[in-house]
Amino acid sequence: MTTLAGTEAAQLSHHYLSPEQVAELLPGVTKNTLAMWRYEHKGPRYYKLGRKVVYALDEVEEWIAGSGVETPRARPE
Repeated sequence: MTTLAGTEAAQLSHHYLSPEQVAELLPGVTKNTLAMWRYEHKGPRYYKLGRKVVYALDEVEEWIAGSGVETPRARPE
């Protein structure tokens, strides 16, 4: 029987972060804000591993990129 620890080929395709780590990346966002967003079905996608919540770093980055707001261009006079 092969175990994950016994094979070099077994690697996760994502780098996962805890809510605390995500809060450190996002200015003005706390762990409690992330919890509220999960409750309200907002914010970046997350995963539940038993009772643990984790976020895939690349998905957090995609969520940030998709949250951009375009400002109106200055009107010519």
